[in-house]
Amino acid sequence: MEKSFTFRFYNVSRDNAAKPPMVDVLRAAAKEKDRQKREQKLAEDLTIRLEELQNDGPDAVIGEFLRCQDTNLPSELDGAQRKSLTAKKLAHSVVFRLNHKLGVIGIQHDPRIVSLGRILECLHTYDARAFYEVAPRLDPKAWQKFKKGSVRKLSLRIASPDSMNDLGGGDSAASTGIRTIAKAYDAPSIGIELSMGHRKGFLSEAVTDFADKLTKALGPTARLDKLTAVTVVNDTSEELDLIEERQVLRDTLAIDDRDPIKNYKVKIGYLSKEMKRIIG
Repeated sequence: MEKSFTFRFYNVSRDNAAKPPMVDVLRAAAKEKDRQKREQKLAEDLTIRLEELQNDGPDAVIGEFLRCQDTNLPSELDGAQRKSLTAKKLAHSVVFRLNHKLGVIGIQHDPRIVSLGRILECLHTYDARAFYEVAPRLDPKAWQKFKKGSVRKLSLRIASPDSMNDLGGGDSAASTGIRTIAKAYDAPSIGIELSMGHRKGFLSEAVTDFADKLTKALGPTARLDKLTAVTVVNDTSEELDLIEERQVLRDTLAIDDRDPIKNYKVKIGYLSKEMKRIIG
């Protein structure tokens, strides 16, 4: 069977040295030999665990997180007969590679299984000190254009905005307002547009810092679904889609219908090879 996969890349950082490196938390969790004891229940119907972790050279680790499903299980088909599933649980997989020297994580992007935000939440359950900032790795050329130009319009859309992190500084009011509106109206997604409209001139230069902070505004489930800007450089207007310009891999991989070990090797082999090629 063949299937299309997407892998995205994020910068990982700590705001102080007292917090353990992400790789240390992963290695400590992997020392528990009984994988079932690694399971962490993050919500009523969401349990995940670190399934695999191996070194990938001196500067990186590779691994796999599973979403463990034990409710609302599908049925089996045996010819014309439908019957109850014999398995007690199902395991849904995403793979990752962390270059702990560069501070970059590449992850199979499938938030229906496990989002990066949920993985960060799981790491915190393994070690209460484990808080990290993650930011999508954007195409440097697109980001330079954005910061070099004068911005006339900035459009954004945030999914699960009630869990987004505080933006800090002068932008704290914006993140507080977004969370408050989301909670007040049970809004699963919020779209915002800052624009000069028909007026001449440009938005404040602070808008570039605001946009930069937004890329780091992940919470347990929050994600930035849209970030576009209309900028003017040398009297030329250009619309930039900063989210689409992030570093991403998309490919079709030959995975097996039933063999999870083979599928792990196929996915992680591809991610490791391509991440070494484009990032390190």
